[in-house]
Amino acid sequence: MGRHSAKPTCFVEQDPGASLLRRAAAEAIGTFMLMLVVAGSAARAHDLGHVAPAFASSVGAVAVSGSLVGLILAFGAVSGGHFNPLITMLQWLGKERSLRCTAVYLVAQVAGALSACILARMVFDAPLAAAAPPTLSSALDEAVASAGLMMIVLGCSRSGRSATGPFAVGAWLAGAIVAVPSLFYANPALAIAANLTSRDIDRFFAETVLAVAMEVLGGLAAFVAIRLTFPRADQVSP
Repeated sequence: MGRHSAKPTCFVEQDPGASLLRRAAAEAIGTFMLMLVVAGSAARAHDLGHVAPAFASSVGAVAVSGSLVGLILAFGAVSGGHFNPLITMLQWLGKERSLRCTAVYLVAQVAGALSACILARMVFDAPLAAAAPPTLSSALDEAVASAGLMMIVLGCSRSGRSATGPFAVGAWLAGAIVAVPSLFYANPALAIAANLTSRDIDRFFAETVLAVAMEVLGGLAAFVAIRLTFPRADQVSP
């Protein structure tokens, strides 16, 4: 880990000196569990889409946002509770995390998501990736969703109010899933895993590159916005 804010905050581990293997394991397990919930809610939404399409997005909103709040509360003290490469990479960009820790976290997150997708394919009979080819609208949705999520994460982290992060992320995701009409991940690990294990493997590279590129673009936009509102990590409100 790199430098932390002097005040308690969220999305950073309580003990930066803890074993990197232990912290990475928490990231892998958390991302695995998050991907399973995303896959399960996608399967339920797929089933409900034929009979109650208006209710389908609400199922995903409740499942994903609720599970993510629980996972961050459970594992945040160990690893920071990222379960998303964007958070880890933006912390590295802000010189809050070392390159070695960042690389290990990214591998753990992608491995956790891939493992969950493999298991989900055995359990759920529904595609995990979007069935329709990517469009300009869906690409923009991915960028906007990622920017919004990262602004919530980084804003809560820099605010100095350590208890707010998990609930703010859950609340924002619940609203965004209902409000954004197309499927979005706002998480490169989930996008890579879902597309890699989809039934239409021929589109994997094009869809994954586009999705990850738009997620990174949205994350960078959020990074700039937070830098404007919180110039330095140690300039936080009490």
